[in-house]
Amino acid sequence: MRFVEMIQKQTLNYLSTVSKVERKAIGQFFTPSPIADYMGGMAHFEGKKVRCLDPGAGSGILTAAVVDALTAKGVEHFEVDLYENNTTVIPLLQANMRYIAESLKSAGCTLAYNIIEKNFIEENHLAWTGMMPTAGYDIVISNPPYRKIGKDSMEAAIMQNIVYGQPNLYFLFMAMGSKLLKENGELICIIPRSFSSGLYFSAFRKWFLSEMRIANLHLFSSREAIAGPHDSILQETIILRAIKTQTYRPSISITESANEFCTNTTNRYTVNYDTCVKNDENAFLYFPSCEQDAWVLDFVNGWPVSLPELGFRMKTGQLVDFREREWMSHNPDPDTVPLLWPYNFSGARIRFPVEVSGKPQYLKDDFSTKRLQMRRGNYILIKRFTSKEEKRRLQCVLLFADDFSDYDTLSTENHLNYISKANGSMEHEEMYGLFVLLSSSYLDRYFRILNGSTQVNATEINALPFPQIEAIRQMGLIAMRYNDLSESLCDAIIEEQFNPQQTNSAAV
Repeated sequence: MRFVEMIQKQTLNYLSTVSKVERKAIGQFFTPSPIADYMGGMAHFEGKKVRCLDPGAGSGILTAAVVDALTAKGVEHFEVDLYENNTTVIPLLQANMRYIAESLKSAGCTLAYNIIEKNFIEENHLAWTGMMPTAGYDIVISNPPYRKIGKDSMEAAIMQNIVYGQPNLYFLFMAMGSKLLKENGELICIIPRSFSSGLYFSAFRKWFLSEMRIANLHLFSSREAIAGPHDSILQETIILRAIKTQTYRPSISITESANEFCTNTTNRYTVNYDTCVKNDENAFLYFPSCEQDAWVLDFVNGWPVSLPELGFRMKTGQLVDFREREWMSHNPDPDTVPLLWPYNFSGARIRFPVEVSGKPQYLKDDFSTKRLQMRRGNYILIKRFTSKEEKRRLQCVLLFADDFSDYDTLSTENHLNYISKANGSMEHEEMYGLFVLLSSSYLDRYFRILNGSTQVNATEINALPFPQIEAIRQMGLIAMRYNDLSESLCDAIIEEQFNPQQTNSAAV
C-alpha cells in the first residue's frame, strides 16, 4: 500500500471525530488523496537526498505524497519539517510519520522528520525580515489554511510589506514558503485563485512574481470538483507549481480536470508565460482553460489603454441598503430622487421604476443624503454580482441624462458599478462604443479568465485593456444604428473594427 492511501484512511477516521465547524474556524481543509498524489508527482527534484517543508501539515498526506513520488524516482533520504499547531490532529500526524519512517527504513531509505507545533509565520519571522538565513528547502508542498485574519494580527504585522487590506493566511503561507526555498526550489500548493486579481492581493502578487516563476497550473472546471465527503469548497481552486529563480521562463504548462482525479485531464496545453503573467503595476494572473482562452487574452491585451487613461473611470454605487433604510422610499414625492438597483436593468437600458419587494425605488433628497447622490448625466451601469449559473459576468446598461430629465441627481445602490467621464459628460458614441466592448464575448471571456469569482470589482475593470478612443467612437457610431444590442452584434462590430484572425474560435 502506498503511504497516501494509508494516510487517507486514517484521515477519514479522524474527520469522523471532529466537526466541520471546528475545522472551519481554523481554516483547516484536508487534501483528498488523488489531489495529494498529483501534487507529489509534480515535484521535479532529482538527487538522492531531499529537504522538504510541509506547512499546515494536517495528517501529513502531502508529505506522504512526496515520499511516494520521489522514492519511485530514486530518492533515498528525506528530511522533512512539518508545521502543525492544531493539537487535535498532532497525534495522528505523529503516528503517520512514524509509520512512514519505519517503512522506509525497512526498504533501505530514511525519513528524518521534525513536527513543529508552532505558528508557521511567527516561527519564521526572522527569516522573512532577513535577520536570519532562510532554511533552504528543495520542496515546499502545502495546502495552506484558508482563513481571513485581522490587519493587526501578528502574522500580518510580520509580513506587512505584502499586506493590503484584510489578509488571508493562505497567501501568507505561500509567501513564507517561497521565502524559505533554496534557489531553484519548488513550491507546490493547492490554493484559491482569488489572489490572481484585485487590490487586496496586489502587494503579494508583485512580491511573489518577482521571487518566483510559475511553471505549472492545474485548474478545476467546477467549484465542486474537489469537494470531499467532509468538506465543501466554495472558492474556485487551483494547484500551482512555481520555481524560485530569476531565470525567465518562456511558458507555463496548464492542465485541467473535471474532478479531484487530476490525472484525468480534460485539457493539457502550454501557454506563453507573458500571456498568463501581466508585468505591470497590477501584476494580474490569468488562468486560461484552453488555447482559445489564451488567444482571447493575447487579442484583448493588444489594446493599448485603460479606462482611466481614456478619461473614464468605474466606481461603485454609493448606497448600502441596510445602512440607509431610513432614507429610502417606495413612493415618489418632490423631495426624493431615483434610486437604481440591478433590478432596473432591462435589455441595454434602465427601466424605472420597477416593483420589487424590499427594493425602494427612491431616496429622500436631504442634506444627509447628498453623499449618496450623483449628478444626473450619461453613465454605463454594470452589475457588481452575477450568479455562477449566468452565462455573462459583465452585464451593463446605458443610462442617459435625458432618462431622468425631471431630476438633478440620482443614486445607485452598492450592487451596481458605474462608468463616468472624469471631465465633462460622456458623448453618446463613447457610451455605445464602451457598451459594445463590455457586452462582447471577448471582454466577458477575458474577465472570466482573470477573475474566478462572480464579483465585478472596479479595480479590475479600470485595469482592463481598451482600444484607443477613436476606435471606441467609431464602434459606437455603428452601434447607434441598431435597436437590439445583442452580444453577437457587439462581437460583429469588434470584428469589423479589428479583424481578429480567430474570430470563430474566440466566441464564447
